[in-house]
Amino acid sequence: MPGQKSRRIQNMHIGGHIILIVVATIILIPLYYVFINAFKTDAAINLHPMAFSLDYFTTANMANVWRLLAFPKALLNSVILVVISCSILIVSGSMAGFAIAIVNNRLLKTLYIILILLISVPFQVIMISIIQILSATKLMNNYFGTSFVFAAVSMPFTVFLYTGFMRAVPRELCEAAIVDGCGMGQTLLRIYLPLMKIVTSTILILRGTGIWNDLLIPLVTFTNERYDPLVRRLYSFASLRFNRWDLLFAGTVLCSIPILLLFLFLQRVFIRGLLVGSVKG
Repeated sequence: MPGQKSRRIQNMHIGGHIILIVVATIILIPLYYVFINAFKTDAAINLHPMAFSLDYFTTANMANVWRLLAFPKALLNSVILVVISCSILIVSGSMAGFAIAIVNNRLLKTLYIILILLISVPFQVIMISIIQILSATKLMNNYFGTSFVFAAVSMPFTVFLYTGFMRAVPRELCEAAIVDGCGMGQTLLRIYLPLMKIVTSTILILRGTGIWNDLLIPLVTFTNERYDPLVRRLYSFASLRFNRWDLLFAGTVLCSIPILLLFLFLQRVFIRGLLVGSVKG
């Protein structure tokens, strides 16, 4: 019996490794395809899309993309949008999560349920209304206007994560802080915010990546190309009739590097944050 149990466990481990290898292969093949074609001419991409040879290798694509995208300006636009949007999310989301978890009255419970339901609402449903509001408030072609839209779309998920984390923290910490003379604001700043580094890092990666890669929101909130982020400018290389695959692949690699570096920098706290966000509330 012990031998059979050991063999069963070993077979389960082998099966798990096989599944992981298959999943990793499915993920890596598109990455390999994009990366090798970023350094080939358009003709070589059409003739030999999966092959890599030094005969096809060229760095001209990167130089052309850097120039055509006006990469430094577009990068700055993307960074500004991510920083403003994530700042709004972290400040507002942490305060909302704190109120829902600590105050916990009927009104806040109802608002929390509504926010959770809003996670499933796609942006396309509210897109026309958002454009009308931005136009009426003169926030079209404005970093803050677009950032507010990003923050509004991502707020339900952010509040969900923060609330789940707050509910996992013992209430005795809040009660002890109040006994020591702290108000609600001081309790949030001095007790809870230092404990929220993991969740905050998780939100920065999940929402920051979504904002960085989003095409639709900048497409409808910016009509002036001076505000275009990287992904929208990259969209100019693709159309229904004509595609510049060499520039598209090279631009994809360039646009992915900053957010990839952010993920590598925060990957440890990201994994821990996913576990924290899944605790029972």
